[in-house]
Amino acid sequence: MNAVYAFREAFLQSDSTRNNKDEFSTWEGRKMRYAINWAMYENTAYRRAHAWADSYKTTYGLYRFIRGIYNPALRLGDFWQSHLWGGLLDAQAGDGKQKPSAIPISIDGDGNALRGAIAKVWDWSNWQSEKDVITLRGAVLGDSFIKIVDDPERKKAYMMPVHPNTIKALTVDHWGNVKAYTIEETRLHPRNNVEQVRYREEATREGDSVVYKTYMNDALYAWSDDGNAEWTVDYGFVPLVFIRHRHVGLPWGWAEMHAGLPNFREVDDQASLLNDQIRKMVNAPWLFAGVNAPATGNVQASTSTPTTDNPEAGREESPALYGPAGATATPLVAPLDITATATNIKDMLAKLERDFPELSDDLANAGGDVSGRALRINRQPIIDRVEQRRPNYDAALVRAQQMAVAIAGWRGYDDAFKGFDLDSYGAGKLDHSIGGRPVYAKDPLDDLEVEQALWTAASAAKTAGVPLSVFLKRNGWDDKAIKDLLANPEVMARADMLKASVDAAKTSATGDNAPILNRAQNRTQNGNTNGQPPTAGA
Repeated sequence: MNAVYAFREAFLQSDSTRNNKDEFSTWEGRKMRYAINWAMYENTAYRRAHAWADSYKTTYGLYRFIRGIYNPALRLGDFWQSHLWGGLLDAQAGDGKQKPSAIPISIDGDGNALRGAIAKVWDWSNWQSEKDVITLRGAVLGDSFIKIVDDPERKKAYMMPVHPNTIKALTVDHWGNVKAYTIEETRLHPRNNVEQVRYREEATREGDSVVYKTYMNDALYAWSDDGNAEWTVDYGFVPLVFIRHRHVGLPWGWAEMHAGLPNFREVDDQASLLNDQIRKMVNAPWLFAGVNAPATGNVQASTSTPTTDNPEAGREESPALYGPAGATATPLVAPLDITATATNIKDMLAKLERDFPELSDDLANAGGDVSGRALRINRQPIIDRVEQRRPNYDAALVRAQQMAVAIAGWRGYDDAFKGFDLDSYGAGKLDHSIGGRPVYAKDPLDDLEVEQALWTAASAAKTAGVPLSVFLKRNGWDDKAIKDLLANPEVMARADMLKASVDAAKTSATGDNAPILNRAQNRTQNGNTNGQPPTAGA
């Protein structure tokens, strides 16, 4: 079954020296890790709704009433979901040049037939929506799977997300190709739709054949209508693709938040304690003099037993004390330097944002007026991370698309797949890649700022005696673009004006600058360049 109850710290600790034998890689360990990571994402990890929550808090010595106050797991998950394959797809599976696409398809030569086939697979797979499930699970859980479903009844082959906690066992080769898998999950009995039973599906590669077996509660059982509990298909590959979000050399992946969890817990712990201490200070207990206590002894009876109306009894409670006549009424609250505590929390948050720069990618909204250059500098570490993560997903998607097209072509499911079959997979007829795409949408104002800086630098270079053509060449302009620019009469006139200004500065001591200035001014007014290049130094 997929339920997880008892937390063990070893489930969150990977060991690169033990390969697939540590608890991090076991099915139980992975299910626990997935459950904790998802609970962090939905910000319920400390709640008793999870059977493992109490042991989780006890293991790490956390405050009994800890809450997810600063927990950034949601922001991390959403960031990676939107920056890996986020955005609209081009329904024609284009390369992203004529029409923007979240997943631009790059194909050498005439790839129209393959584009059409991929577009049809996207349509059948509801990929506009399902692609975001793949990336969210990968970022939050650490692992993600795409299963290619061959559906002869509907005459479709499509890609479908599979939750990683249902993957009981997995065998992959050195290149990451799946060679065998076991899927196990709880399902309703197909006959009565009421009884819960255990479904298991096994797939193993034997040569070019894939052998499938399905079980109900450990006994072979035909879940499909054809009455077969065991069958063989000569695909030549196992139609399942495995994605590690962060591939750190382990059999299973790291979630984006994996190494940050200790800091997440520490910030939430201190913030919860601080907030509750402030609540106690607002409603502080008192020492009452000359008043009989309502219960035996001089300490008010505890009311911290949780009830339905007060499930967190004790969170704000401090005992009231009763003293003899002559004592004074005194508020009893432990002193706390709130400013210092808040500063410490702020320092921890600053470290978190250094460790996860994507948490501060909205710098433009923080100060109101941030230059494009400052924004680009702030975003560069984030862009580097995104470009490092994307290849894992892109390569996996290419394999999944190749499998789906090969199966659909072999089965003859649609005219869009004509010319493709299972042999196409190994023959290279399905070769394609996911093209580059910007991490952030371009801001036209940023482009203007860059262009303004270019011409300001060009002016400074001109003053220093560097020809405009040389300066532009050094800054990536090709010969044709430079020639077209220098052939523009207005540009040439301005170049003469600039040269005249420089010459005037050099000859001002002799008073010989007037003819130069007059010549440049006349040329500007008349627009006369005679098709000649700018004067020397232009």
